[in-house]
Amino acid sequence: MKCAHRRTCFLVILVIILGTCGCRRSLFPKNQKRTQFEAYNTMRYGPQIIEQPDLFGLPEPALWERLGNRE
Repeated sequence: MKCAHRRTCFLVILVIILGTCGCRRSLFPKNQKRTQFEAYNTMRYGPQIIEQPDLFGLPEPALWERLGNRE
């Protein structure tokens, strides 16, 4: 019984360690398109505006440009 308890504790600790230290590389690199739809939209509409300066010159997300109608 103690052997099974030790084994499960070891597996739980191993999963926690691998979960916290497992991924060092980003899933989507910044220089590549995420999906074929993003590549299509870039070819059709041009590059997407991600940030724009606010009234004080500080960058903020450009939500209206990103969510607006593209017709």
